[in-house]
Amino acid sequence: MKNILLVMKAEIKKQQEHNYHSYFVYFSLLIWPVLGFLEVYYTYKPFSLTGNFIGISSGKELLAFLATGYMAYNCYWSMVQNAWSMSYQERTGGTLEVSFLSPASRMAMNYGKALGALLQEVWMFCCFCLFILLYAESIRWDNIFLLPVIFILLLGSSTIWGGMMNAIFLFSRDAEIFMDLFDTPMVLFSGTRIPAACFPVWAKVISLLFPLTYCLNIIRLVLHITGDGAGIGADLLRLGICLLLMVGITKVLLRRAEANNRKNGELQFY
Repeated sequence: MKNILLVMKAEIKKQQEHNYHSYFVYFSLLIWPVLGFLEVYYTYKPFSLTGNFIGISSGKELLAFLATGYMAYNCYWSMVQNAWSMSYQERTGGTLEVSFLSPASRMAMNYGKALGALLQEVWMFCCFCLFILLYAESIRWDNIFLLPVIFILLLGSSTIWGGMMNAIFLFSRDAEIFMDLFDTPMVLFSGTRIPAACFPVWAKVISLLFPLTYCLNIIRLVLHITGDGAGIGADLLRLGICLLLMVGITKVLLRRAEANNRKNGELQFY
């Protein structure tokens, strides 16, 4: 366990020194998610919210709904973006072979890469979302003690998602298509901007494939943004099953990527 933690710590430090060494980087990591959040908010704002429009009956409820959606989505999307950038940078930089030649645990290196990017990329935007939730009165004295649970849930599920993305992106040099496959469907069907209850049956089935769906359901139930907390156990169970499946898929993908790499190509390009 100590060796695994040391490997993850080393990967987190490598991420910080390689990618997050400028104030302009941190500025961009805050401003673009905020602009995306404001774009959707002001898209909804001109419409009347009377009559429980899409499950939201006031401007503050709309702010809280979108803040939780974008906070969780930004965590997951940063993992897709990081997996793409890391696979490209390590190939061009000549360091990809470290992933296969190092005696360190492959899983520890994989999750260390994901966790390092997550901690650096989303903390400012999460702080922004917390201020929005405070203003919208979704965070109150009766649920403020659950905030650490929410952060652990987001951190753990996003890291596992990021580990699977890193494993997938090891298979191909031209992985831009994966960014499209894991971005637009996720933001549309997981309930980031639109309540999943508004979807037809076929769209609801697609939403079940993304762990972000269950994560958002749990966060919004805890903060009483949608519902009163009933049914949270079912979403926790589904999220747990989904995360276990992703861990298994990640392990299989890492083994197959290394075997394919050793059989069909060089350690750097294949």
